[in-house]
Amino acid sequence: MTNACTALETSVDDFKDKIIRFINCFVLRQEQLVLDQLWVRNGVILDELDLFFNGKIQEDIRIDLHGAVISPGFIDIQVNGAFGFDFSNTHQNVAQSCDVIASKLVMTGVTAFCPTIITSSKQVYCQLLPQFRAYREKPGNAQVLGVHLEGPFISKLHSGMHPKSHISDFGSDPVQTLLDIYGSDLDVVRMVTLAPELAGSDLVIAELASRGIIVSVGHTDANCTALENAVAAGATFMTHLFNAMPMFHHRRSHLFGSVTHPNPELFVGIIADLVHVHPAGLRVAEAIAPGRVVLVTDSNIASGLPDGDYTFGEQEIEVRRGV
Repeated sequence: MTNACTALETSVDDFKDKIIRFINCFVLRQEQLVLDQLWVRNGVILDELDLFFNGKIQEDIRIDLHGAVISPGFIDIQVNGAFGFDFSNTHQNVAQSCDVIASKLVMTGVTAFCPTIITSSKQVYCQLLPQFRAYREKPGNAQVLGVHLEGPFISKLHSGMHPKSHISDFGSDPVQTLLDIYGSDLDVVRMVTLAPELAGSDLVIAELASRGIIVSVGHTDANCTALENAVAAGATFMTHLFNAMPMFHHRRSHLFGSVTHPNPELFVGIIADLVHVHPAGLRVAEAIAPGRVVLVTDSNIASGLPDGDYTFGEQEIEVRRGV
């Protein structure tokens, strides 16, 4: 019998095409954690009855999880940095940052993530994006899904930690402005967060969507109409609900109200650390967007490090008692 620790030290190739049976583990069944077992092959959960009727009732590898919870890997689409590395820092090597973060994230249950670059200058994008394009993953690490560009086309009223000096509008030629700042080759970009109230955003959203890039609205002062126009143009996501956006007011048409619309194509990210959002806010999010809430960490350079003083983007931050 193979235990969990031994399995983690085993090469990924050793599991290829093998039927793995996890025993003594808690599995989510009908919204309840129950002590059960799980059969897996090549990352796909297998049906025990199908295995039985096909005559394959013996596993190739058995792993005892000793009462641990087993679940699909966490996909984090907003990782600004972690473990001392900042994806917006041009003084750090992208390959090294990705290797270190990807190797450590997988040990926390994260199996895929989007490195996120916050609002930066044109020079930063031109320097960093080619490095991401050249990056090659290492087996066994968390997978890099593509880069999330959060800014610079956001609202100065809701900039948060983003440096206001680099925030930009779309100018007289929105799509060309986008390409001038990011560069013309966007094949490594998986997601872009922008403020939909900016003039010309509909043209930019349509262009990004046509390239297969997910468009998210965030760091915005938009009202319901602006959000609905953005969705019509191709936006399908909202960056960290409740944070860096107007709060709900029963007499005003603000962004938050549009989340209540039963739109199956609009997903919302939320930082569920109980600091950025109160537990009541999490319940509200699930109530108004059931099945469309996506957990993100929005982690930064200090994540996974002890209390201390750190630089995130162009801001100095303090971590005290883990916050």
